[in-house]
Parts: sequence; structure tokens; C-alpha cells
Amino acid sequence: MARTLREPAAVVFDCDGVLLDSNELKSSCFREVLEAAGFTPSDVARFSAFQRANFGTSRYRLFETLLTWDLAVRPRVDHAGLLAAYAGLLRGRYVTTPATPGMRDVVAGLAARLPLYIVSGSDEAELREVLGERGDAPPFRKILGSPTPKPDNLAQVLADLAAHDGVTDPASVLFIGDAEADFKAAESLGTSFVYMDRFSTAQPRMRELAAVHGFPLIDDLRGLSAVLRASHATAVET
Repeated sequence: MARTLREPAAVVFDCDGVLLDSNELKSSCFREVLEAAGFTPSDVARFSAFQRANFGTSRYRLFETLLTWDLAVRPRVDHAGLLAAYAGLLRGRYVTTPATPGMRDVVAGLAARLPLYIVSGSDEAELREVLGERGDAPPFRKILGSPTPKPDNLAQVLADLAAHDGVTDPASVLFIGDAEADFKAAESLGTSFVYMDRFSTAQPRMRELAAVHGFPLIDDLRGLSAVLRASHATAVET
């Protein structure tokens, strides 16, 4: 059954694939790290498929999972080494990756009237630094990321809104994401959810979930205003 969205009390954004067109960049960096470490092409392909299907899961969890697998060849690399190699490869490219279409205008318009947050699977310290360097950090009250799990970070957002704004209804908070991890976090905390489709690496699965659960689907952030207008009109009629 579709959930009717109301005018939100706050908006929470995932970052990769929602604010930044960075999903393919990150997938490429994961592949390059594994190739450089000496994993076989078949194991690289297996991990790449797993990573893309589970986009939104932090690099900490993804590399932990990789190291539990039965691999054709197990290179001499540990979890910390994989994390360091990935961060080093990503850092210079992340700063210059394009914003998604209309992102800055949409964020600026919302920031003028609502508290905004980021809850991402990206490394928190890295994400804050990169967004600050890009000039994209100021509109957001908090920028939260890994290694803290996404549901725990979303819970932090709800606690902050309750403490500072008196917002106690999770359904009044809108989470915009592009991956199943985003939807599961929203579902676990009871927040409303909008799926952004254009840059998702799991489009068939997310479109199926949208059909089953009835959450709105937008192509990019420029479609959000129509979703909010429709929800506002429905609330007024009710």
C-alpha cells in the first residue's frame, strides 16, 4: 500500500547517486583496488557485482565480507590495507565528481525552509572534508557516514530533530536514497522514503521495491518538488 507523504519536517539525503554522480566512480575504485592487490578477475567480478547490488553499504562492511569469502587466490592484504588503498584512490577523484542534475538548486530551496541532513555509507570524515572542499557542506545541519551503520545515523537525525525542533513523528522526516540499504534504514526507523532512480546501481530491485511498497520514484532531485506538491495537495484535501 502506498504511503501518503506529507510536507516534511526535515529532509535527509543519501550522498552517492543522490547528491553526487559518484556511484560509477566508487565502483571503479573498488575494482581497481582489488586488481592492484592481486585478486583474480573472477573474484574481482564477483565482488563488483556484490558491491553494486549492495550500494549504500559502507566500504568497511564490504571489505569485511570480501575477506570471509572462499577466494580463488587470497592476496596478502588485510582489511586496513584495503581501506587505505581505496581511500587513497578515491580521494582526488571524489572532490571533482559532478553533482547530480539540479542538486544545488534543490538543496538551496529546501534549506531555506527545512532542516537538511546527509546520511551516507561513505566514510564520515572523508565525506565532510570532500563536501566542505566542494562548497556543498553549509546547507546541511549534520553530515553522517560510516563506520557508523546507516540506521544508527538516521536515528541520530531523529534524536537531533526531537531535541532541537520538537519533531517526534519519524514519518514526517523524508529520506531520499538510491539503494536498498537506504530504504531498509528508512523502513527500520519509520521515516518516509523517496527513491532516486537515475544513478542507482540496483535499478531493477529498487523499482520492484517501489512497486511493492508504494514509495515514490523520481528520476533526479528535480522531481522532488512534484512529489511534495502532490503530497501537500492530498493532505489539504484530507
